[in-house]
Amino acid sequence: MKDTNKYIKSFIIMLLLTAACLLADKAAYAVSDNAVVIAAPDNIRSIRKSNTAIRLEWKGLPEADGYGIYRYKRSKKRYVKIHTVKGTKADQWMKWTDKRLKTNTVYKYKIASYKNENGKQVVSSLSDWVSAKTYKRGKKRINARAPKVSPKNVYLGLRSSKEIGSYVPAAKYGKNKRKVPFSKKVRWYSSNVSVATVNQKGVITAGIKPGSCYVYAKAHNGLRAKVKVTVKNYARVKEYYGPYLNQDDIYLLVTEYRTPMQNIAEYYSINRLPRGKIIEFTLNDEAEVVTTPANVDIGNLRKDIETLLIDFPYFIDIKVTAGSVKYILRKEDNKKIAPGYVIFYFDNNCDGWGFQAASHWEAVRRAGI
Repeated sequence: MKDTNKYIKSFIIMLLLTAACLLADKAAYAVSDNAVVIAAPDNIRSIRKSNTAIRLEWKGLPEADGYGIYRYKRSKKRYVKIHTVKGTKADQWMKWTDKRLKTNTVYKYKIASYKNENGKQVVSSLSDWVSAKTYKRGKKRINARAPKVSPKNVYLGLRSSKEIGSYVPAAKYGKNKRKVPFSKKVRWYSSNVSVATVNQKGVITAGIKPGSCYVYAKAHNGLRAKVKVTVKNYARVKEYYGPYLNQDDIYLLVTEYRTPMQNIAEYYSINRLPRGKIIEFTLNDEAEVVTTPANVDIGNLRKDIETLLIDFPYFIDIKVTAGSVKYILRKEDNKKIAPGYVIFYFDNNCDGWGFQAASHWEAVRRAGI
């Protein structure tokens, strides 16, 4: 009996301990959910102040109570905190100068924001790095200016890409006529990766929804240039025009059957086919939709494809490639009849083309294309 009571007591103790742990975990999650988070500054510059000094500048954050300055220490192979700047100026430039440095030496920095919350200091992660060199003004290898970029405005269709040209000039304040920046490396980043991303070669790639953002090219010292990126859904066009819209079948397609036509164009502009792959949609003799090759990805397009191929009163085929969606129309079921074409190009802007129907669209009737 004593042994039984002993086991019961042990079991009750285990249950209580388990409940306590669960409550502790729940409390921990509650604290975590309500934890204060603060961002690091993202617009930092490092500028040569003199032969032995570098000035750091950064935009103040409204939520910050101060900032920690970190400098890379080679002997420790990490960034070490060297100074604290108290206070902030929201959206205004903060400044601090690192003095008594060695001449003709490169120094790298990062900055962390902090906020005082309930008697504790909440510290952000470290910012991206910046670097600057101390030197006499006659030196050849000096700091950089902001990168030069071209073009400065980019318009992209969904999932389209464009490479931006860039180069890094030397700083203005150098007396050597052969001056060059000690680092010509450009770092790229996007202000909104859901709109457009950019790789470290300067290739901008649009996302899957229209919008706008900035892409920045940043030199070693944080000086930067920006490119405005506007992403448009060129598959969605309100008006078509051009000499061949007086053809009955072409006109009907881009007016009364515009929605399924544009749905298909939009889908494949987002879900691009690999280069060299082709999908074709046709009707067989039993008026059934045939996909070549079979079992390809059509997403939620089945109704749109059937509407065009079955309900459209003229003969029509659909051909999808890695670069376009082509609607091939014939007024009669005769291969000798000159076909009409309405084509959506994913990446090519056909402004100035004689048969342009809209930006990225072409409408034409001729024997071959």
